[in-house]
Amino acid sequence: MITSRLLNASLIILLFTLSGCAGMDFFGKDAPPTSPQEQAALQAKADEAWRAAKYDRALTLYGLILQGQSLTREAKLTAHERSARAALYTGRAAEALTSLDNWAQTDSKVKATWEWTSLYIQALSATGRERQAEEHLAKILQGRGNPFELTGPAGIELAKRYASRDQASQAAQALRTQHAKAPNRKDRAQFESDTARMLGSLEPKPMSAFLSTVNEANKNVFPYNLIAFENLRRAVSANPAERGRMQDMADRLARSSDLADRDLPGRILARGLSEATSGVKAAPPIPEKDTALVKPGTVAVALLLPQTGQLRGLASKVQAGANAAKAMLTAQGSQVDIRVINTDDPNFVDHLTALPHEVTLVGGPMHASYFKSLPPSGELSRRVFLTFMPEISDAEEGKHVWRFFWSPQDEVSAVLNIPIEEGVKRYGVLYPEDRMGKRLADAFSAAVTARGGEVATIQPYPPQDVPKWGDIVKSMVRAVPKGTDGKNFAARPDFDAIYIPDELQRAEHMIGQLQFYQADSLIVLGPQLWSTALSGQGAKPNINPANYRFAFCPGAWWPQSTSKVVTDLRSHLPKDQQADADFWTSLGFDFVRLAATAGTVSPDTAPSEITRRLNEASKKMEWAMAPISWDSSGHAKMSMYFFRPSVEGLAPVDKDGFKERLDALRAKQQPQQ
Repeated sequence: MITSRLLNASLIILLFTLSGCAGMDFFGKDAPPTSPQEQAALQAKADEAWRAAKYDRALTLYGLILQGQSLTREAKLTAHERSARAALYTGRAAEALTSLDNWAQTDSKVKATWEWTSLYIQALSATGRERQAEEHLAKILQGRGNPFELTGPAGIELAKRYASRDQASQAAQALRTQHAKAPNRKDRAQFESDTARMLGSLEPKPMSAFLSTVNEANKNVFPYNLIAFENLRRAVSANPAERGRMQDMADRLARSSDLADRDLPGRILARGLSEATSGVKAAPPIPEKDTALVKPGTVAVALLLPQTGQLRGLASKVQAGANAAKAMLTAQGSQVDIRVINTDDPNFVDHLTALPHEVTLVGGPMHASYFKSLPPSGELSRRVFLTFMPEISDAEEGKHVWRFFWSPQDEVSAVLNIPIEEGVKRYGVLYPEDRMGKRLADAFSAAVTARGGEVATIQPYPPQDVPKWGDIVKSMVRAVPKGTDGKNFAARPDFDAIYIPDELQRAEHMIGQLQFYQADSLIVLGPQLWSTALSGQGAKPNINPANYRFAFCPGAWWPQSTSKVVTDLRSHLPKDQQADADFWTSLGFDFVRLAATAGTVSPDTAPSEITRRLNEASKKMEWAMAPISWDSSGHAKMSMYFFRPSVEGLAPVDKDGFKERLDALRAKQQPQQ
C-alpha cells in the first residue's frame, strides 16, 4: 500500500515537472498565449492538429491563438481561414460564418476571391440558407468589376444549384454567359474544364434536366456540347460498346464547336474526366496571341472583312469609312477601338473568339460563305452582329443577327412606293433568268400585290442570248407592225409600268427595244444596280437620255449629296480617297458611328432590347447612306432613295417630281386615245 502511494506521488511530481518544461497545463484548458514564445508554441500545436485532420482540436487552438497579443497579420489570416474551414468540417456552420466575417474584416479584399466565397456559400447552405447563397452568387455575377477568377466559378456553382432545382435553362444560360465573358482563350479553356468536372459530379436528376436543354441547333455550342458529351460519357461507363459514339462526338467537337479547348472531349475520352480536366491553367491547350485590352471608356467594335479575293476592294472601302468615323469621333472626344479580322483566314473564328469580351458589336461578314462558320462557333450569342449582307441564312434575323444592309424587299419598296401612291396600278416584269433577276422579280411581284396593284405580265429572258431579246419584248408589249417598212409598230401593253431588274448595260438594251417597238409610254423601273453604275465620281454617265426620261431606280447612296454628314465622311478620308467616297465607305462610316451612339451592348441582352437600342441610336444620328431602322421583330429596313437616272448622274425624286413626270407621260399618251 505504501509503495503504491509513493508511486502515485512520484507520478504527480513528474507530471508537474513535465508541465513546467513543456508550458502545458494538464489539469486545465489551453490558455491564450501571453508571450511571443507561447504564441509560437501554440501555433505549432495548432498547425500540427490541422495537418493531422484533428479539426476540433485545431479549431480550439486557433481560437486561443486569435486571443494572443503578439499575432502577425499573416498568422491571423491563417487562423481565421482554418477556423472557418475547421468549423465547416466539424458541422459548426454558424461558427464558420463568424470566422469568415472576421477573416473579411482583417483582409478587405478577400471577399473578391473564390476561396472565401466558396466557404461562405457552403456555410450558408449548411445553415439552411440556400436561397441566400444563390442570391449571393447571382449578385457576384451581376456586379461590375468582379474578376473572372471569381465570376467564373461562381457561375458554375450557381448553374449547379439551378440544375438541382430543375431550372436547367437558367443553369445553361448562366454557364453560357460566363463562358462568353472569359477575358481570353486560356481562361475560357479553364472554365470549360471546370464545367466538365461539375457536370461529372451531378446526380442523375439534375443531369437529366441539363440534357433536356440540348437540341440539334445547339449541340456544338457551349455548354450544351459538354452536357451532351457528359451524358455520352456516362453511357459508355454503363456500356463500353457506346465508346465509338463518344469518339465520333469528340472528333466532331474538335472540328466544329465553340470550345476554346477543342481537344478537351478527346482528352476526357482518352484519360478520364479527372485527369483531363486538371492542369489547364499551367498548360493552356491552344496557343493564343496576346490580345490588347480595351481601354476603359472606349467603344470597341470588330469588323469581319476579307483581305483577298473579289471582295477585297470593297472591304478596303468599308475599313476606310470605319477609320474615317474613328478619326471624326476621336476629334470629338470619343475613343473608338476597331479590331479588323480577315475572314479569308481559315482560323478567323478563332481570332474572333479570342477578342476581349468588351468587343460586343461586330460588323460583317460581307458574304454568306463567311457567315456559315459563325452559327456553329457560338459567337452569335456572345456578341451582337450587324451583317453586311442583303439576306441572312443559317440564323434568325432579329434574334441571332441584325442586318446592316438593304434587302430585295427594301429595293422594290423604294421603287414602288411613290408610283403606287400616284395611281400606277398595273405592272409588267421583264427579268433575266438568273438568281438575282428571279429573286428581285419575285420580291417586286409580291410587293405590288401587297400594295393593291396588279402584275399583268411576267416575262423572263436569257441574259446571254441577245438575239432573242427583241422578239421577247415585242411579244410582251403586243407590238404589231404599222405599214410595210418594218420600222413602225403599234404597241398595246396591258400594263402602265415595267420593272427590269438587271444591270444597267443590259437594261439599256431592253429599254432600247421598248423604244423600237414604240412602247415608249411606260414608266420604267429598275434595281439599285442602276444607281451603283451611275454614282461614280468620274465622267458623266454614258447613257441615252431619251431612254430614261420616265425611268426610276432605288439607291442606298447619293453621291451628289451636300449634307454635312457626307461632307464629314469625305473630309475624314485620306486625301487621295476623298473623291472616292461611295456606298461602301459610308457603310463603314455609319456602322462605327451607330456603334458609338448605341454604346456597349451586353451579349446576354434580350433581342428586343438590342433592337430598341439600335433604333434609338439610328434616330439620333444623321446617316451618310440611306438610313436603316428595325421593326419590332428585329428585321432591318433601309429607306432607300428614289432616283431618276440622267446624264448628270442621279437626281432624287419626290412625289411632286414623279407626278410631274407622270402627268407629262399621260399627256403624251392622250393623242393615241
